This record gives sequence, structure tokens and C-alpha cells, in this order.
Amino acid sequence: MSTYMYKNTKLPQYLPMPKFLTELPLSNTERYIYTLLLNRAQYSQMNGMVDEQGKVYIFYPIHQLSEKSGKGSTTVKSAIKHLIEVGVLEKVSEGKGRVNRLYLLFPDEEVGQKTDVGKKTGVGWKTVLNYGGNLTTSKYKSKNNSNPLRDYDYDERESF
Repeated sequence: MSTYMYKNTKLPQYLPMPKFLTELPLSNTERYIYTLLLNRAQYSQMNGMVDEQGKVYIFYPIHQLSEKSGKGSTTVKSAIKHLIEVGVLEKVSEGKGRVNRLYLLFPDEEVGQKTDVGKKTGVGWKTVLNYGGNLTTSKYKSKNNSNPLRDYDYDERESF
């Protein structure tokens, strides 16, 4: 049976999801996978699973992550690959037939935060296809920005 939340209600167990995940070009599945990895990393941190440089690492076999997330192994592998590409996860091979070490990474700055000189940091910018077929960073997700009425600048926290 469900109950309301009151002033002194104890919260149920929950998974921590960092705010920066909502500001990166990730799917909900990728965010959920990262959140599960972060939860596992907290246990690794408590159990002293650190490498020679003091960095916390985790072991999370694909089949376990797949089972826990309710997603297929192909989807989980694809999510992990994209998390690595975005720069919030690092995978270190432990050898053939062994589980890889995973390291969680956090962005240095808040996504979209301005630097001292007022320029955007570039963290979390969308990637779009340019006419040459290569990926390039762009503040706006648009294939054709030829309309001068659409050529505008805005801050991340502003609305239209």
C-alpha cells in the first residue's frame, strides 16, 4: 500500500543520479546504467577497491548489469560504449576472459558553465553532422543553420 510523504518521512533506498547526467547527450538507458555503476562504485569505495594511483574502480559483469537494468546485453554494451565516448566512464581490460575494470569520471566543471572570459566551457555541447560528414561540436543541434532569424545566442539557463 502506498503512503504520502510527510515532513519526517524516512526516504526509501534510492540510486543517486548526478545532475550533470541530465545535461549530457545521453539516453535514459545510459543515464540509468551510469547511475547503477555509481551505486556500485560507492560500495567499491567503502571496500577499498582502489588501484595503485588511489582511483576507485568497479567490476560489474555485463550479464549482471543487464539483469539489474532490465536491458539486453547488447543494449548495455552500447550504453557503456557511449558513456566512454562522452567521457564519463573509462574501461581498462584485465585480460581475456576476465571482467574489465571500470572507472567513473566526473566533469571538472558544471555543464554549460561560463569561464572567466565569458566563453562556454564546451562541456556537454551537442555533436552534430557537418556537411563533410564529420562530427563537430555545435551549440545548436541543426543540420542547416542558413536562416538568419534562427542564428541567435542564449545561455543554458535562459528560456525562449
